Amino acid sequence: GIEDGPQGRVARVEREDGHTFDLPLQVLPAGVQEGDVLEVRDGPDGVRVERLPAETRARRERAQRRLDALNSVPEDGEEINR
Repeated sequence: GIEDGPQGRVARVEREDGHTFDLPLQVLPAGVQEGDVLEVRDGPDGVRVERLPAETRARRERAQRRLDALNSVPEDGEEINR
């Protein structure tokens, strides 16, 4: 998400372990969207951020499969036809 921080507007980024940190908007790659998987690296020239479209797509597909599985749980007495 985008938030107002002490040094201006920042992007709140969530790590795989659930912890969050803030990045200045200007370091984000063009076209980044909420839910995109990013690789964040510290380097001699500052923080570098790269979008990982294949990983983003794979995670979204896994999440959709989990959601589909939850939504396909039969009601009492119904059977699932597979």
